[in-house]
Amino acid sequence: MSSSDPQERGPSSEGRTPTEGSVPLSLAEMLEFDREALVEDWVARVAPLFTSLRMTRDQLIDALPAFIDELRHLLEEEPGNGFRPRYHSEASVAHGRQRRRLGAGPALVTREYGLLRDCILARAEQEDIDVPLSQLRVLSTRIDTALREALSQFELDRAALKREEEEERERFFQLSPDMFCIAGMDAYFKRVNAYFVQVLGWEETELYRFPFLDLVHPDDREATRDEVGKLSQGIPTLRFENRFRCKDGRYKWLAWAARPVPELRLIYAAARDITEQKTATLEREHLLEALRESEARFRNMADHAPVMLWVTDTQGATTYMNRGWYAFTGQTEAMGLGLGWLDALHPDDVERTRRIFLAANTSNHQPFRLDYRLSGMDGVYRWCVDTGSPRFDAEGRFLGYIGSVIDISDRKQAEVERETLLARESSARREAEEANQLKDEFLATVSHELRTPLTAILGWVQLLRTGHLPEPRRERALETMERNARAQGQLIEDLLDVSRIVSGKLKLDVEPVNLSTVVQQALDSVRPAADARGVHVQATVDSSGSVMGDPQRLQQVVWNLLSNAVKFTSRGGHVRLVVERRDSLVELTVEDTGQGIPAAFLPHVFERFRQADSGTTRKTGGLGLGLSIVRHIVEMHGGTVAVASEGDGRGATFTVRLPLSVVQRRDPTMAPSPRPPAAPGPELGRPAELNGVRVLVVDDEEDARELLRTLLEDSGAHVLTAGSAEEGLQVLQAERPDVLVSDIGMPGTDGYGFIERVRALPADRGGRTPAVAITAYARSEDRTRVLRAGFQSHVPKPVEPVELLAVLESLAGRFETPSQS
Repeated sequence: MSSSDPQERGPSSEGRTPTEGSVPLSLAEMLEFDREALVEDWVARVAPLFTSLRMTRDQLIDALPAFIDELRHLLEEEPGNGFRPRYHSEASVAHGRQRRRLGAGPALVTREYGLLRDCILARAEQEDIDVPLSQLRVLSTRIDTALREALSQFELDRAALKREEEEERERFFQLSPDMFCIAGMDAYFKRVNAYFVQVLGWEETELYRFPFLDLVHPDDREATRDEVGKLSQGIPTLRFENRFRCKDGRYKWLAWAARPVPELRLIYAAARDITEQKTATLEREHLLEALRESEARFRNMADHAPVMLWVTDTQGATTYMNRGWYAFTGQTEAMGLGLGWLDALHPDDVERTRRIFLAANTSNHQPFRLDYRLSGMDGVYRWCVDTGSPRFDAEGRFLGYIGSVIDISDRKQAEVERETLLARESSARREAEEANQLKDEFLATVSHELRTPLTAILGWVQLLRTGHLPEPRRERALETMERNARAQGQLIEDLLDVSRIVSGKLKLDVEPVNLSTVVQQALDSVRPAADARGVHVQATVDSSGSVMGDPQRLQQVVWNLLSNAVKFTSRGGHVRLVVERRDSLVELTVEDTGQGIPAAFLPHVFERFRQADSGTTRKTGGLGLGLSIVRHIVEMHGGTVAVASEGDGRGATFTVRLPLSVVQRRDPTMAPSPRPPAAPGPELGRPAELNGVRVLVVDDEEDARELLRTLLEDSGAHVLTAGSAEEGLQVLQAERPDVLVSDIGMPGTDGYGFIERVRALPADRGGRTPAVAITAYARSEDRTRVLRAGFQSHVPKPVEPVELLAVLESLAGRFETPSQS
């Protein structure tokens, strides 16, 4: 028996509870309150005596606490002189029986009780307890009595001991939770315990009537027969399983352990009912088999899937990858499992992918998507999308991830191309919007630039018609009107040049050109305007170099640059032109001290229709075409043009570089003859050659007809007019003029159709009459079309009177005019 805590026992029978730190006053109090210490003293003295028996502390103490309690109760009863023990101690008897079973002899038991008396008396003396003689007698008597009761268990006769052992074995046999049986080697049961009968449901007598093999499942009889054969040879059975039939016809799985006794031809066996475990095992095996089949189906399906599949464990290590992955990457299973698959990724994508992948597997357990570049077997990286989903069991425990990898290179390429197209479209839209804005600004500028000189012309005309202007004012009015008309003509010429450039039809008449002559003529044209604005123009020209080019277009370049510099330079400013030879180039520089060019606008200086100041408050006029024309003409000559400026108010520098000519002029003294910009013409005279020349003017505009009539009649010609092509044909055939002047743009039949019908006439009806075309279509291709249509000459609008009269003079006598009838 194990000892119990004093607090669990409660107070003594007398209700006394020792105060803290108090000393027991009697032997009974000592046994009550010092019991634990007394037990420890006793154990310390007895333990060495039982070393060989290897007893535990609990086995050693056994019933001692209960026996001490018995002693305390006896001492508390105030025994008299006639004291006798009143009851038999079951604790001592049980103690003696326990010692006998554990192998201790009577001598050891006698020593135990003697040491107990010594421990009690030694502690009483230690605590200075005055023990009355009567209590000593009770103590000694009870210990002696207990010793006799304990030793009595060693004095039983052999028959009683054997009977007791048999009874205990029978109790164990019958009360054991295991199925015990004794069978003969003749395959009949000899004994079965109660639990054996309970499990199978047969009556005990029924189990003895027939061989036990009849109860074994037919599928297990052969194995059971073999196992019995081994037992008959003396080989014990450590574990054997078979099925036994119950009385209700069901079978139960039994697990056997058996030991044979060949000399008695008996088998001692123990069995356990493992039906539930076996059923669970079979179910588990079925589930495992189903799982294996499912896994096999999954692997087969996964290996033939059109995507790459993978599975991870709870730590993020990959445990499965299908054949698609290995076929795509060229990795083996040993290389790809775990985290080895990261080796197939592009180095720039590894760290980001590892971080997101492991974070999902080890912490957040949320679905994720990754885009990365994956190396194929050919070493080429392709964009793939990796999608992972977490797996959980029925209890919600995280099992890992399952995911798929899809090659999205084509889609990625399409996205890139789409983004590129969108960027291009956006850029094109911006350019279109900018071009549209530039167009609107340009049209507004054109309208302004054309209306400005027109306003001056119309204003002075109205003043002239009043007839009240004095002679000096009349001269100034005519001069102003002519200057503005010529300015309008220059604007139109610039527009035509731009049209020729855009269509690729700007032509050059190339010949060796000395730039010094070109520059000098451009300076002569610009200097009056510079003087009027108070701008000083200085030129330094190296005349040793010549270039191959069109002298008229090169003069246009120089004139545009100089005019631009003068226009943007304030009064008192300077414009400097330098022409010098540098290696194989001729460099022409125009530098001014004007308002300069903002840095943001420098890249757009040579673009068409672009002006740094395009608003209604701009200080200078122009269409913004001159520098664009300059760049194109220079590039057509194989040269370059550049601009530099330090910003607002810091001036600008334009530099033209042209390649030197390798062909020299035969006569260096001959100067080229570029046509300078138009200057005011000389006073009109009457060429004697037009006297009496009959001219037919065909134009749908009455004002134009009247102007030409006045101009030609003042030159001595006889003028006929017609307002349409039909009317012109009638007058031509009726009057037979010497020369025909026709407009091109007319309603109904235009000038081209008119001349075709004229040339279709026979000569005697005017089919060979010389013809001049007057048109506002002044492009080179327009001139070519005019000549091919049948006209002998082309005069662009606005008409220069001198030019028109010279052309008519040259044509008047070219063909014989049939005599009038």
